[in-house]
Amino acid sequence: MKMEKQQIGVIGAGNMAEALIHGMITSMRFSSQSILVSNRSNRDRLAYLSKKYKVKTTDKKSLVEQSDVIVLAMKPQDIFSVIEEIKVWMRPNQLCISIAAGIEMASLQKASGLELSIIRAMPNTSAKVLCSATAIAKGENVTEEQMELARKIFSCVGTVREVAEEQMDVVTGLSGSGPAYVYSFLEAMIDGGHHLGLSQKESTELVLQTLRGAIEMMTATGMKPSELSKQICSPNGTTVAGLAVLNQNHFKESVMEAIKAATLRSKELRKSIQS
Repeated sequence: MKMEKQQIGVIGAGNMAEALIHGMITSMRFSSQSILVSNRSNRDRLAYLSKKYKVKTTDKKSLVEQSDVIVLAMKPQDIFSVIEEIKVWMRPNQLCISIAAGIEMASLQKASGLELSIIRAMPNTSAKVLCSATAIAKGENVTEEQMELARKIFSCVGTVREVAEEQMDVVTGLSGSGPAYVYSFLEAMIDGGHHLGLSQKESTELVLQTLRGAIEMMTATGMKPSELSKQICSPNGTTVAGLAVLNQNHFKESVMEAIKAATLRSKELRKSIQS
């Protein structure tokens, strides 16, 4: 695999920043020496990243001036203060990738006062194990070469899907928050087995492999979930009895409402941060 030559500057040193750094290096697509990291004040965290991944830690001025790509990996409420601080060192058409949830590209462009090339990205926490479902949205000044570089960066931590920016709230509610919904479902299944006599360990192992198998079946066959579910059901059988309870309790509708609620909350948070 060809190693990329671009300098990647990461501002932020939290879990998502570390996941990206880990993915870029372990994929062998990016050298540790091509990655620069800075954050607001946590020097211990920077020292940890430098020691573990051999990346270069530096101040924001040097990072911005030396980087081809700046990854803004901080909380949404911090992003505008960071832009205000670094905009004096930024260059027109410099690629800026924001993973701050809910912050629109137009707002970042306005805050910088420059014609930046901006890409929004929404990875999820599974990036820590290189299994993120990441959506990216392209800004108006972004070249295809820059977009391809963003795809390469985020493909190091999972899959990448390009979407329109107006779809990012839905992405936040679906795949951004989605792991939490899955963990709630897993917890319910594990507790169900445990309460009926299995040990916690036995129930956990069976549930995890059941989920892996179901995902692999859908991936391998390309069939719809409803079609695969029908293959398990026999008239008046055990699966039909279990599904009847889920249907009575509006399981599908509840999940869909959860995604809708998270999407609406993403919109609300964006308005509160950008107002």
